[in-house]
Amino acid sequence: MTYEENRYWKNVLTVVPICGAAVATLSYILRLYSRRFTSAGLKLEDWLMGIGLIISYCATAFVVDSAFNGVGLSLGTLPVDERRRIQFASWMIQKFWAPSAAFVKISIVIFLKRILGTVRAFSIVSNILIAFIVCWAVTALLGNTFQCWPVQYYYDKTLDGHCMGGQRSFFQAMGAIALVEDVIILCLPTPIIWGLQITFRQKVAVTLVFSLGGLVCIFSLMRLIEFREFITTDLASSSAKESIWTCLELDVSVICGCLPLMKPLIQGFLGKVKSGVSKGRSHPSSGTKLYAFPSSATHNNEGFLQIDDHLGSQASKGAEIMASDSRRSSDVEMQGIAVHTRIQQDVEPVPTDSTEALSGGPWAR
Repeated sequence: MTYEENRYWKNVLTVVPICGAAVATLSYILRLYSRRFTSAGLKLEDWLMGIGLIISYCATAFVVDSAFNGVGLSLGTLPVDERRRIQFASWMIQKFWAPSAAFVKISIVIFLKRILGTVRAFSIVSNILIAFIVCWAVTALLGNTFQCWPVQYYYDKTLDGHCMGGQRSFFQAMGAIALVEDVIILCLPTPIIWGLQITFRQKVAVTLVFSLGGLVCIFSLMRLIEFREFITTDLASSSAKESIWTCLELDVSVICGCLPLMKPLIQGFLGKVKSGVSKGRSHPSSGTKLYAFPSSATHNNEGFLQIDDHLGSQASKGAEIMASDSRRSSDVEMQGIAVHTRIQQDVEPVPTDSTEALSGGPWAR
């Protein structure tokens, strides 16, 4: 039974993380291809997403390494060297989880800010959220690093040291905060989208694109629930499920962060979003765009539409006012032009004694 249990977790912790990392990598490659295809160039959020993906590889590597060192078995049944390696792998996974998640989340927030950042309230909330994510990641990294003193005591119990009290509570607190961040990122663009003057179908389509992040919330919640069974003194038997959810959370966050930028795939899934413009008009319909916000958005060079209600309406009104002023000034100038017409006629003098003149007859020319 011991051999079968070890083989099961060995297969699971090898196949699932590698497949998840492969799909995440493919998603990021398609994202980069989409950038190149649209000639938009790489943006800051693309670099941050790439860094988060690379860091997640490190966490995946240590999860796979733990699969070959008796994970799923009781720690007391393992040799000393395997016991130390599996505890070291658990310690290292914690170091890469928070930084990877932070880079991915900040990348998504910056992308949303690029699309919706012209709304002042959204821009302010986004900046606050980015600062909070940075503080959370630094706190989680430092807490996971120095939870034991000396730090090597976490994976080498032969040393003289100690660990802080409430380790599991600390892990649960960091996981709960991460879940709250995911929920905020998921709900952040919804009020703006549903406040636009667009059709109900367009609102639903755009909301579905942004709601893909709900999958990340599910995996974050599963990871948080698994910490209830997490035993810090027996990581070999209690860390298997937590390691799976950790890898899947990072991989799914990368996938969901890249999907909105893969326009051909998204359009194939959702179909072309129809605009409110009738088909009889000669100009092309804005419904062929991924995010179509008629009369309330402006194009950018990434192929997306940037919401700009306030500035767009002011610019339109300003153009109309300038045109009206121009017409009025032209009328004033035209009124100042005097047209002089002089008619010259040669008239012969009429004799005063002429009977024809007295009778009102025609003048002789």
